[in-house]
Amino acid sequence: MNNLFQAAQFSSYKSLKDLFETNITVSSIAESIQFCEEEDDAISIKEEMFRTHFDVLGVKRGNEIAGFIERDTLSAGPVKEYMKSFTSKDLISDSTPLIHLLHILKNSRRVFILEKARVTKLVTYSDLQKAPVRMIIFGYITLLEMKLGEIITIHYPGQSWKKLISPGRLEKAVELYKNKVEKNEDLNLVECLQISDKLDLVFVEDEKLRTIFSVPSKTAGRTIAKEIRSLRDELAHANELGNGLAWIKIIEVLKIIEDFLEISEAVFYE
Repeated sequence: MNNLFQAAQFSSYKSLKDLFETNITVSSIAESIQFCEEEDDAISIKEEMFRTHFDVLGVKRGNEIAGFIERDTLSAGPVKEYMKSFTSKDLISDSTPLIHLLHILKNSRRVFILEKARVTKLVTYSDLQKAPVRMIIFGYITLLEMKLGEIITIHYPGQSWKKLISPGRLEKAVELYKNKVEKNEDLNLVECLQISDKLDLVFVEDEKLRTIFSVPSKTAGRTIAKEIRSLRDELAHANELGNGLAWIKIIEVLKIIEDFLEISEAVFYE
């Protein structure tokens, strides 16, 4: 493999990562924060929050949002008696990359957005259904599938991976490959494998590859492969994300994919 090819392979992941970290920020999915006043009646506000399906609301003091309330904590008295102050864990800048937000939300169901040192917006799990999040997940899964094929080609010389694929699955791949060749599409047989086969060849079947990617056992590899397939299927079928795999698990799977891409660049292309 010559240096030019190595550089081209490296840039595919680096370019995608730079795009996500530079151009797609939390502002692309954040909503303007709704608020009430400190002296508002907490019971009335709670009823309104039930009606509008809000779990959290900003509390305004003067010209700024000074804190927030949670619907389930409200009872008799003014809102200010239930107001919580913002902590550093609650706040992120509006310039925070969206991909970083996903990791932050693993430990919090919401986060408040700072614009010029003022709280103006809010992101909750419901905002993760929006197109920019789906675009990021799709980008990472697409790049994962491409990298899996490249690693299989490198690690299994002479198509030695064929003996690890069931005859039926191999036959389908060969048939698809022939159809692609007839259409003058430039690809190889590995690219015609289903993603489940590629995942098994990298995360399950080969001990050396499992070691490279810190997969402790075949059982762990099968679990990883199953979760990645589930996420890919949810995305492909336009399902509401979070119904199959919980959002915490989706974020964990994205971290696995991100780590895989980082390791694959370091081990196979540098």
